[in-house]
Amino acid sequence: MKNLVNGKWNKVKLFMKIELIYDKKMYLKSPDKIDTLFKINDKILGGIVNIEEGKIEGDDCDLYGFFQDILIGLAYLLSNGKSKKYMSISKEEIKEIAKLYGFTIKNIDMAYITSLSFPFNMYIFEFDEDGDELIIHYYNDMYIYKNYLGKKGVIKISMKEFVKNILKLAESYINFIKKHNNIWKEYEINFLEDRLNDVKKYYKERYEEEL
Repeated sequence: MKNLVNGKWNKVKLFMKIELIYDKKMYLKSPDKIDTLFKINDKILGGIVNIEEGKIEGDDCDLYGFFQDILIGLAYLLSNGKSKKYMSISKEEIKEIAKLYGFTIKNIDMAYITSLSFPFNMYIFEFDEDGDELIIHYYNDMYIYKNYLGKKGVIKISMKEFVKNILKLAESYINFIKKHNNIWKEYEINFLEDRLNDVKKYYKERYEEEL
């Protein structure tokens, strides 16, 4: 959204709310997968939605994998593709997935694909540097309505604000699993912290401010 100010078009900062909802007590009992609801501005990008029955509930998700994938991907985009740690970027694969799911990708060089560790979902994160805009193309397979399975959509949000919000969620998750260190081994926690620090590093280089 833009407003005309002093003869120039300025972007209006839109409200952003990112939610990752899961039962922490249940997660301690079974940390491999947990019913999780992933929402951005009340749009459900991950979760089971049954329109006819009026039910909304979490879908199986590997939360460790969720944060691992999203942090690695954000570091890649923020660094203009310089950071490729533990990440294989195939332009052809992105093109194939985009065609399969009907996504329109403008800049294949600044995009990456991930399931975010939801078993049947697909996401392409694309970074429009000119507008500092993150474009999330999503397909939520467990969106059920009128006997049809799957719902896709596009969300455009501020990259800067998205990173801030995701880092808060990631830090909260890391602190939680460090507190209950029987969930993951120390090297796994360190790996996730390293990826988080990568995002902070490239965020600082791009925006010239600390997180």
